[in-house]
Order: sequence, then C-alpha cells, then structure tokens
Amino acid sequence: MSHIPVSVIIAAGGNPDDFHACLESLRPTLGMRDEVVCVLPADRPELRAELRGQSWLSVVETGEPDPGRRWAVGLEATRHPIVVLVDGDVVLSAYWLDPVVESFADPAVVAAGPRCQHSYGPQQADLPDSALTSAAAFKAYAREWRHEHREEFSDVDRLGPVCVAIRRDALAIAGGPTADLPYERLAVQGRLVVAQAALVAHVGSPRCGLRPDVPEPPGEPLLSASLIVKDEEDVLGRSLDAVRELVDEIVVYDTGSGDRTVEIARAHDALVVEGFWSDHFGDARNRSLEHCRGRWVLWIDADEVFTGNAKAVRDALRHAERDAFFATIDNQEGHEGGAGTSTIYYPRMFRRSHARIYGRLHEQVVDRITGRALNGSLLPDLVLDHSGYTRLRGLVKNKAQRNLRLAKLAAEDISGLTAVGNLARSQLGSGHIEECIETSERGLAQAREHTHHVLFLKILADAYLTVGRLAEANETIERLRGIANTPFTVGEHEVKLRFAEGDYERTLELIEELPESGANDLLYGVGKGRFAGLHIDALSRLDRHREAAFQLRQALRDGRVPVPVARMAQVLGAADGSLAEVAELLPREALRGLLFSIAEAPPEAADELLEALWRRYPGEPTVLTLAARVGRQVPLIRAMEWSARLRQHGFPAQCTLLALSADERRTPRERTLAAAIALEMFHDEAALPLLHEALSSVPDAESEAVLHEMRILAPQVSANIELADA
Repeated sequence: MSHIPVSVIIAAGGNPDDFHACLESLRPTLGMRDEVVCVLPADRPELRAELRGQSWLSVVETGEPDPGRRWAVGLEATRHPIVVLVDGDVVLSAYWLDPVVESFADPAVVAAGPRCQHSYGPQQADLPDSALTSAAAFKAYAREWRHEHREEFSDVDRLGPVCVAIRRDALAIAGGPTADLPYERLAVQGRLVVAQAALVAHVGSPRCGLRPDVPEPPGEPLLSASLIVKDEEDVLGRSLDAVRELVDEIVVYDTGSGDRTVEIARAHDALVVEGFWSDHFGDARNRSLEHCRGRWVLWIDADEVFTGNAKAVRDALRHAERDAFFATIDNQEGHEGGAGTSTIYYPRMFRRSHARIYGRLHEQVVDRITGRALNGSLLPDLVLDHSGYTRLRGLVKNKAQRNLRLAKLAAEDISGLTAVGNLARSQLGSGHIEECIETSERGLAQAREHTHHVLFLKILADAYLTVGRLAEANETIERLRGIANTPFTVGEHEVKLRFAEGDYERTLELIEELPESGANDLLYGVGKGRFAGLHIDALSRLDRHREAAFQLRQALRDGRVPVPVARMAQVLGAADGSLAEVAELLPREALRGLLFSIAEAPPEAADELLEALWRRYPGEPTVLTLAARVGRQVPLIRAMEWSARLRQHGFPAQCTLLALSADERRTPRERTLAAAIALEMFHDEAALPLLHEALSSVPDAESEAVLHEMRILAPQVSANIELADA
C-alpha cells in the first residue's frame, strides 16, 4: 500500500468468528512499514487462539476493562506519529486505510476515519441488509461504495470510537485516549475528517466488542435526573419539585442563564454545573451526564413535569434487563385553532454506562459505542407533562428560529435523512413553508426506509395544509394512506384537511374514529385529545352550541385548556354560560396550564377570567403571577385593584401600575395617572422617575385634562406637582 507508515492498534473483542474476520480483512490493507499491535483481554483465551501463527502483529495483554485504558496500553507499544484504533470485531474493506491516511497530508487534520456501519456520530453509515449477510457480500458492496465516493472528504464535529486514525501528539495534548475518545479537545487543535470512500462494518454480531461486561457498582445511586437549562425561572421549580421523590440526585447543567434559574436549582438541592452553550443540545446533555452518578439517568427538560408513579418506576429499574425505557410525553400544544395535546413515546431513561445523547437538535439516546438507538420498552408509570410546545412559550424562548438555525447546522454536520427530516420540521415550525416543501420532496426522493417515507409525507401534508393548498394536501394524504401501517397515521391529517375544507360533519366523524390513545407509524401518540379544539370548533360551526360547550366543560374538568380564552368566552356564552365557569371547572393543579392562554387573550377576557379565578382561589400565587403578566394591558382602574392585591400578598415588584406606567404602548395620559396613583396609594418611590418621564410625554393640549384627573385620583401627588410648578 502507498500510504505513510501508521501504527494500527486492534482492541480484541467480540466472538472468535468476528475477531478472525477482522484480522483476515485487515492484513491485506496494510503497508509494508505499518506496525500492528493487538490488545488482548487477559480473560479471553478463545481470542488468543485466533492469534496463533499471526506473526505480522504483536500482542499485549491487559486486564483493563475500560476501552480508554486498553487503547493507552496499545499506544505504549507503538511508535508511528499516526495511530489507527480499530475495534476487533469489524470487517474492513479493501483499500479502506489509504484514503483515511491520505487525509493527514493536510497538517491541519488531527483525526480521520472511515464511514462505519454501527458507529457513533457522522461516521455512521446505514447499509442494506444484503450487504451484511457475509464478509464477501460486504466487500463487494464496499467496492461499489469506494468508486461512488472516491476523493470525497467531509469535515465533521466528531468521530466515533470504533475505527479512527489520530495524530499521536494531538491525542497526548488532549489528555490521552478515553472510552469515547476526546473529540472536543481534539477539535480545538485541528480538523476532524471522514474519508467517505473508506467503509467498515460489523458484519457478524451487532454488539460491539469495545463495551466491557462490567457489573454496575452497588454503591452508586439508582437514578439521576439530568437537565440542561437557560433562563427557566418560570418553570424550573415545578419540574424539580415533581421529580424529587423519583430520583436520588438532580444535576442541572446551566448554559448561561441571566435570570434566577441557578438560584432556583440550588434551592432545590440540585448539583448545578455552570457550563456553556455551543449550539448543540446533544453535547450539552452529555456534559451534564458527566456529572451524574446514578446507574440510570432520566433526561428531563425544565418545562416537563413528572406525573407518573415514582415507586413503580424505581421498582422497575431495580429489576430491569434492558438498557432503556420509553417515557410517555404528553405535549400541551398551541392554543391556535384545533390545538390540544399530543403524545410521543421516547427513550428518556437509560443506563448511564451504555448510552450517550446524540444530535444537535431533536437529540436521541444512542448506544455510546455503536451509535444505534437504544432498545427499550414503554414504562407506563414514566409520564412527563410537557408545556414547551405551547405557542406563547415557543415565542418567549424563540424556539422556531432557534430550531431552524440548529437544524441547518446539523444538516451541515452530518449526512443522512434524519438531519434532512429535522430541517424540514424546523422550516415548517418557523413558517418557511416553501423551503419545507422543497426539503421534504428531496427527502422523499432519497428515502429508502418506511419510516422516512412516512415522516416526509406527514411533514409535506402539514406544509400544504398550513398554506391552504388543499388539493395538494389531499394528494399527499392519499400517498400516505397507501403506505401507512395504521389508519391513525393518516387520520390525524385528514381531520385537519376536512376542517379546512369546511366539512365539519366529516371532521367530527374522523375525530370519533380516532382512539383515546394510540400510536402512529412513527410511534407518536394519536388520540382524540389532540383535536379537542377542532372538535369544539366543528360543533360550534354547525350551531351545535350546547354540545360544543359540553365538550369544553369536560376538557376543563380533565385539566385541559383546548381553545384560547377568547374562544372559551364565545363557546360558553353561546350556551348561556360565561368565563366564570372556567374557574369552577378547572382543577387547582391545572391552573398553570392557563398561564400562556391568558397571556395571549384580549385584555378584557383575560381580566374577566382572572377575577373569577381570584374569587375561586383568593391569594393563589399562580393567579397573581398571571395578573402581573397581563395587568399592564387592562384598564387603569383594574390595574389599581390588581396592584393592591399583589402588594398585599408580598409582590410589590410585580405592581401592575408600575408596569403600566413603563409600557410605551399605553398613552402618556394612562402612564402618568398609573405612576401618580402608585405614588399616592403605596408611596412607592420607584414611581417617581416613571411619573416624570410620562408627564414629559403628555401633549400640551391634554395637560390640563390629565392634571384634573390626577387631582381626583392622586390629590397629594397633584398638589405637589402644582406647588413645584408655581
């Protein structure tokens, strides 16, 4: 072979047949001056038997179970500047080493690797089953692959541990090899590259030999909660309260909060790590995992609340044989027309030693070595209530634009349809519909797996529905119907289509055909609850007002808020009801679910509902929090009442009069009177600069009228102003 000399270190592992296939495939790819060291586990005599007569390599034995230490033993026994680390149960294709080593002709490259079936990160290659029936079949497939990708090299943000070449001096500067290999520290020294023409695979067992069978230490805690956060003071406390009985420790990795997030986390006895944000959710979550001590980890977000059975979950973990469990995640959505709840099933609980988080956006739990999604089963008692998809919270966190930016970066990081799908979803969520349609069509053209076809057709159907291109939406839904394994996959889109067409009777029929709970082809939950808003609206448009009000009342009793506050007023009013019913029907524990809906409501409706809630729950902090949010929008007299209540209950900083007087959207008259009243009634000196600023904005033609009102509402303040002007 023509490449510069390298040191190849083989970590012997797996079963003897796979190890034999690895050695047989490696030898013909080596150069004359390459050196090869095999690191052999001391307790694997059956692997040593495969090394008889292999004079072209040397052997070192170690009792070290940790992959990082095994690589280090191999490094000590080699000398070339470029070291190649190879898992001992992969099959290597012809000439795979040449393009990998060729990458180092650029002195800026510090690490390079081939594409690899069953490897973590951008190296991962999805190969057809036909290519993995035997070593010969794989090599034939790899020959075609090599010709197709000749001279292709890609810069990436990380490589996997299965097969990689690294500059020895760069690895030393990075602190030496680790189980995952220190790519973050390598990346600051230079480029990481994938040689696209090179291909390796696990042709035999899908289990990688790099993972040692080490029993979990009995002294470790059972379960850690891991969160990454930034500016989550409005939701974090509730999330931590809910998970306290479930977990043994809470690790909060803060990525740069400017509010009280860190203070709240510490008050809940969490281990707080003040970290950084690198536009990569997966990396941030992995940095949080580094501080967890539990045998199991629950990944949870600050806007998620555990609502399951803590004892049942912990009992399941103590007897678990699997590496992961799926959680039921109930998403509160929208408050646009038709919004309700949706459910997804996602692996959120996993063995810490076996997993990592992968993905810049819409991250996944994967095997820490092979990069494959962890297998798991649904744990019914592991339930999370997620408010992150509500419309206002999305606006507050600027999620749509953030996700679009990260999805674009992710598509640059890695190839593959997962990144393309995330980009299409982010384009849809941020309103870039034409780009979403183009990306979805590109994904469909490349799709080979059933789930990818379903994913892109579903995104495409929603995109057409969003812009009212109903004929194209209908055509896409029919394409989806032709490949779907369950009718629920199609039904959820058809409900929205028939409603958009004005066929409200058919809309109701389709909603009735949906299950109370079920799963579509992508394992997303599908049920009637997601379309509670459309159900109510369809009944209203058919003038079935009492039925619509009945459905709304039932949803409220169940703790759900399916339509906006203004729409509630219309639906209840048409059935001789009022918003005051909401306060009576909605359970106290569901009050927080109104936060975003009330904040979006017209001021009059918001104030009416808040007043009813106050009468039902006087002194309730959640109601006061809502009032503080919307108080600046209500009429002046109502702002006075809410200010008095807030101050009476210990929230002077949230005074609605001060908020109103600082709000430039209100008239100079309103701002002036609000500040004057705050000064008169509460002697709050914080109102003084606000009063002076507002007064200076009052037009001369209105100044006498404003002063007249001030004499009535704030006589002492008015007298002082007039005395100062005299």
